[in-house]
Amino acid sequence: MISVSSVSKTYGRWRRSTRALDGVSLEVRRGETLGLIGPNGAGKTTLLSCLLGFLRPDSGAIAVDGKAPDDLSIRARTGYMPERLGFDRDLSGIAFLAHHWRLSGGDPARAGEAAAEAAARVGLETTALSRRLRTYSRGMLQRIGVAQATLGSPDLLFLDEPASGTDPLGVAVVRERILEAKSRGATIVLNSHQLAEVEKVCDRVFFIDHGRLTQTETLRGEAAAPHRAVLRVPPDRGGDAAAVLSAAGFPVAPSPDGTFHLTAAREEDLSRAVKALALADVPVIEARLSADLEQLFRGSETP
Repeated sequence: MISVSSVSKTYGRWRRSTRALDGVSLEVRRGETLGLIGPNGAGKTTLLSCLLGFLRPDSGAIAVDGKAPDDLSIRARTGYMPERLGFDRDLSGIAFLAHHWRLSGGDPARAGEAAAEAAARVGLETTALSRRLRTYSRGMLQRIGVAQATLGSPDLLFLDEPASGTDPLGVAVVRERILEAKSRGATIVLNSHQLAEVEKVCDRVFFIDHGRLTQTETLRGEAAAPHRAVLRVPPDRGGDAAAVLSAAGFPVAPSPDGTFHLTAAREEDLSRAVKALALADVPVIEARLSADLEQLFRGSETP
């Protein structure tokens, strides 16, 4: 769906120049959700801007469904939420969403209804829609930004820090909207520092550092790398759990807080570990698989 070939982008000139992208090449499959991770200033937002046709690379090529990113037929199928929400703050919430509904090609006669439905999907109260955007909190602006990006069910969705500044409920709402778009087959590119959320929604993750792709991690599908299993038992049963897990082929050390990490684990490994603990009458408080993106993030920053 998206092809990026040897793309480079430099800001400034001469000694004051900054190389934001340095020979980036990647592909995003149709219907895939791709996460971009990296430190601040790594080039993630610049890459998104190039994918959207807002910036032109100095060299290299980008194609979206075989066309230029700024082709009008591509933009008509694209939803975008920027990191910096430069919305017209004098518009009311309902007027803002209705305007974007019409821009997305929606029936003007349904603009008010569609705007109200979009607001409801992100948890914005009806009373907020009559207020001007300048009165919105950061979390409310993030929610309405997600609402406008998903208007008209776009085939392509680009989200730049969509849950930044939101409360836990807002984070969950953003996740639900991403999964909803994913379920209908949208191709999604997500830039986020919220690693736990990235892991929950993305199929693959690309690590960018100093304008270069340094690492790729597959989170879902047959090619998914083994994850780390996290098991938690009551602290006073940590010794018993360690003995049971070791006997079952999982070499672990006793844990004073009852938490155990099984490296290179898959779903069947986690299931087997939980079964062994249950048969030994050791209560399991928590059991989950994690890609441990924080560790991968740190590894991507290592020279």
